[in-house]
Amino acid sequence: MAEPVTAILTGIALVKKSVDFIKSNISTAQDIGDIISHVDNALNGQQQAIKDREKSGADPFATENIAKEVIDVKLAQEQLNEMKQMIDLRFGHGTWSYILELRKKRLDAKKQAIKEEKARRLKKRQEIEEYVKYGFITIAVILFLAVSIGVTVKFFVSTSEPVYAHEMEFDDNTCLVYNPKWFLVCMNEGREFADTDLYLEYKKRQNQWVTEND
Repeated sequence: MAEPVTAILTGIALVKKSVDFIKSNISTAQDIGDIISHVDNALNGQQQAIKDREKSGADPFATENIAKEVIDVKLAQEQLNEMKQMIDLRFGHGTWSYILELRKKRLDAKKQAIKEEKARRLKKRQEIEEYVKYGFITIAVILFLAVSIGVTVKFFVSTSEPVYAHEMEFDDNTCLVYNPKWFLVCMNEGREFADTDLYLEYKKRQNQWVTEND
């Protein structure tokens, strides 16, 4: 199956158009700046032809595609060689080589700038991620300390006040609210001692206790 030619001709057409412009204007060009944009277009067209072909999806092993690729590359190179001769003839030998050298330096500088910008953005993103991570850690530590302090304060407040191990709504301020075991303790040692002893007993059994403060 033959490959569509539009993708390849786009690059080659750009080369030819640029060369044709230089042919028509090289004799009147006062300096290289008058035609340098077309030189750049021609070089870009050569690269575009290669890239467009890679994206075309054509079978790279088909004979007709291989032949067309070779011919297209040769045609583009012939156009560039013709451009080189015209430029060197008009502005002096070595001008074309200097253009290619300068162009390469600028392209390399652009690539390096892009690379450095990507590295800068990556570093910035990593720094932000670190700030967020440490921010979450800080918040977690603060919450932990707040909870710990709250529990500690509650513990000391609760132990500094009387703790009653019975239903306060039925309390008649006598020892009758206790069952026989702690009734005797209450009678002998007092209500607070009975409540404390009862609390410790339940603490051993259930490891929890619900209290009501007076």
